Amino acid sequence: MRMVDDNIIEELEKGGEKKEKKSAAKAKKAILKAEPEVRASKADNKEAGFLFPLVVVAVVILAIIGVVFGYTKDKITNITNGGTNVTKDLENQVNSLTQKFNEMQKKAESLEKTNEANKEVVIDLFDKSRVIPLKVNALDWNVLDNKDLSFLVSYPKEWEVVNPIIEVKDKTQPKSEAISLQPIGQADYVNVITIRSDYADFAKLTMAEKEDIFKELEVIDRADFPFGKMIYFINFDKENNEVPTILILTDNNIYRATFNVTNKKIDNYFEYRKTFEDIVATFALRAVAAEKAVTPEPKQ
Repeated sequence: MRMVDDNIIEELEKGGEKKEKKSAAKAKKAILKAEPEVRASKADNKEAGFLFPLVVVAVVILAIIGVVFGYTKDKITNITNGGTNVTKDLENQVNSLTQKFNEMQKKAESLEKTNEANKEVVIDLFDKSRVIPLKVNALDWNVLDNKDLSFLVSYPKEWEVVNPIIEVKDKTQPKSEAISLQPIGQADYVNVITIRSDYADFAKLTMAEKEDIFKELEVIDRADFPFGKMIYFINFDKENNEVPTILILTDNNIYRATFNVTNKKIDNYFEYRKTFEDIVATFALRAVAAEKAVTPEPKQ
């Protein structure tokens, strides 16, 4: 009986071991089956841990942008509504500078008007003080010596002769001549000086008669030369512009020299006006000059 009980106990123990082994195997299978889920859960947790700082940074950046936008909007609103104290101070400074600029501009305009008035005074005094020079230092000047001309003139080396001689076809009339001179490279002074024979109808009159014809002129200056006389006055052209003019009266002809610049305020006007007077003062008749060249000077 005892042997039977022992066998039953042994079988029960073996059966228990088998059940334990089966349970252990099932538990192992369950663990193996759960491992991928656990791993996936760990991976999700790891990814979530990585994304969290990015989310925080994004939130911070958005917060900063919001603050800056709000501040800027407030500033714009302040400026639109009149500005903050700083903006008002800047506006006041700008307004003050604008006012000072306008005052300076008015002063400049006033000074310009005064300067213009002074220029007019200077020009008027200059006109009234003009004379025909009796002596000119023309040693280094060029000489306009053309056989087709009845006269000679000298002119500075910085000047040039620019137009041809003009002759009248009617041989019964005195030969008409015309030349022009100008400073080289000066666009405001093209053909600035003209010397021409003129008043052909009066050419054969006596010197006294010629002077009588022009006695009504408002003369600036008169001068006597070996060949005749010069009369300096202000003439007027068709547009009523003032034209400084020097008449050259000789026994057989009348010449007219003009300074053809109407704007007295351009650069170098005074200088070239004086040069005009100097050039005309070198005027000489070719016949007289040739005679002097042929006739020897008397011995002392």
